[in-house]
Amino acid sequence: MSELSDASSLSTKLVGLTVKLDRPVDRERPCCQNICTIGPACGPHAGELTCTGCGQPRGWLSEPTAQWIESVVARFGAPATPIVVGKSHTYEEALLTLNSN
Repeated sequence: MSELSDASSLSTKLVGLTVKLDRPVDRERPCCQNICTIGPACGPHAGELTCTGCGQPRGWLSEPTAQWIESVVARFGAPATPIVVGKSHTYEEALLTLNSN
């Protein structure tokens, strides 16, 4: 399976999930409550982040962050509350974090 197919498959699993953005830019210039819905992938991105409050685009979901979110969902199930995204995560960092809990 190619990387593009992997990204497409990954993003499909995440579409509709909500995340709370807590990046430095989100603290400096917040939008509503900084809660976004993950939308379909486009180009090199794993998904699009759209504000749930006003519908404005808030950025793109990177492949490493998407892999991290998918690993959280795979381990704990779909969350009842938004997953907090505070910085870029590498897949390896995410696995180390999950395995240490």
